[in-house]
Amino acid sequence: MTLVRTSDAQWRLLFDLADVVSEGSARGESSGPMWYGSTSLILPTGGCDAKLLTALAENDVHLRVRALRTACREAALRAPCPLGRLVCEIRVSSVAEGVRIDVDVQAPLIGMRAAVGRRK
Repeated sequence: MTLVRTSDAQWRLLFDLADVVSEGSARGESSGPMWYGSTSLILPTGGCDAKLLTALAENDVHLRVRALRTACREAALRAPCPLGRLVCEIRVSSVAEGVRIDVDVQAPLIGMRAAVGRRK
């Protein structure tokens, strides 16, 4: 993958207008309680070429960081306790409404080991 760098200001404008949907839940794993979640963002293209924006978004450093921060913030708001180190996967695609960014998040739950472990 070749990463590119565009203007962060333009992405910021699109993220401010984005439709954001998040969900997630805690699960007891053998290693302890984990948070699994996903955040989907649809950035409106505002008349711009959605395919071009999608191609840029797939490889843009600023967009990836902004999408990760959004997903991490959404996960932290929904999780029942603080999250440990997050592992994320990002997918970018073109949809009729604009550019869709899906971020899957996985992280250990800190301070909840006993409570989730007993619910198995």
